[in-house]
Amino acid sequence: MIAVFPVLVACTSLLGPALPASSYDTIPLPDGRYASRQVMTSRTQPGPRKRPVPVRTIAIAIHDVRRDGVDILVGTRFCAVRQDPIGRVRTVLDSAFVGALPSWQSRATIQGIGPWQVHIAEYAAVIGADLEDPASDPLPGDADDRRITDPDNDGHPGITVRVEGLVSGEVYVVQRMIRGLEGELTLDGRMIGNLLGTNEQQTLGASNIVLRAFTPAFVPDPAPDRNTFDWAPVAGEQGCADIVAAEDQVFGRLE
Repeated sequence: MIAVFPVLVACTSLLGPALPASSYDTIPLPDGRYASRQVMTSRTQPGPRKRPVPVRTIAIAIHDVRRDGVDILVGTRFCAVRQDPIGRVRTVLDSAFVGALPSWQSRATIQGIGPWQVHIAEYAAVIGADLEDPASDPLPGDADDRRITDPDNDGHPGITVRVEGLVSGEVYVVQRMIRGLEGELTLDGRMIGNLLGTNEQQTLGASNIVLRAFTPAFVPDPAPDRNTFDWAPVAGEQGCADIVAAEDQVFGRLE
């Protein structure tokens, strides 16, 4: 996810592997539940006379893997999204924001022999507008455009992002999110790799004059080491709340 103003070691005792570790010897990426922590870095100019600074968006997601004939299908839904603050201003991506994000299913391809190279195909979604081609149609920038939607059902056009700190209020935006994963899967079912995709955003309005006057753009950082993910098997009964609460134990502490 793109924020809008400066305002997206497994603990087996808590979550456990989706299958016994020996299962990965013969079935890479076996059916079951997994979780990932995704870090995407962008650069933004926090003020008209400020220098660009890096900003990280961290997302926690659940993935359900199943086989359909020869296809390996990976269902994805987000559990939580947060962004590092910039100075004295932070973006609040709350439960209404996360709940408005799409769930989707992509195909996975696997190559090699333990460790395996895994590619989970990119998926394009637009949040806050209904476009014929979500991957390439230009994002609308007019709140009166008939394609604008209100996915968080708050009565404002597009999706709402709250800003708190030196400047506080709401910004109403349309976002395009393209996401895929490419990494190395090991025998214990864990995976690390590169987060694929881009973010794009159009601002439709804001709740106060300061936010309306200046909402800086966020430009994705193309460096692979700045856009990464960690993936771990989790028990099938574990949901978003469990995984978010155990983030550091599942994925390790994020520096």
